Amino acid sequence: MKKIFIVRHAKSDWDNNLIDFERPLNERGHHDAPQMAERIKSLGERPDLIISSPAMRAKTTAKYFAEVFGYAPECIIYHHEIYDVGQRFTLDMLTKLSPKVGSVMVFGHNPDHSHLATYLSNENIGNMPTCSVVGVEMQTELWIDIKNAESRLICYEYPKKGE
Repeated sequence: MKKIFIVRHAKSDWDNNLIDFERPLNERGHHDAPQMAERIKSLGERPDLIISSPAMRAKTTAKYFAEVFGYAPECIIYHHEIYDVGQRFTLDMLTKLSPKVGSVMVFGHNPDHSHLATYLSNENIGNMPTCSVVGVEMQTELWIDIKNAESRLICYEYPKKGE
């Protein structure tokens, strides 16, 4: 069994003249990211691997989660293609993971992450809010088989859920 946690980056700051790739988190993003990481941890989850887009807002969100899960920031793997190519690259990248990896958390962007979450979970996820996490359990022992594996949505958490 494999688990995939698809995380959309936390709320970013548009009040600057930076290029899209360099946009940082805003105050709400800095607040939501560690809280969401704690929420996923409280579900008893801890990914074996953390992979992120290197865009500043995704990278910062991933670092907050890594800290909560007890990983050094250097353990995060960055793939520029998550930012540039999105869903297609991310899905192909997942199929190439080592069978030794049981669970992975991937940080990225919309609309690609919402489409990926819908595809893998076979659920109508819709538009993932900022800092949301969709967890999918795949009935396979090999990552290469995730495209055709039976899947089950194990969580869909977002900052304003339950408010």
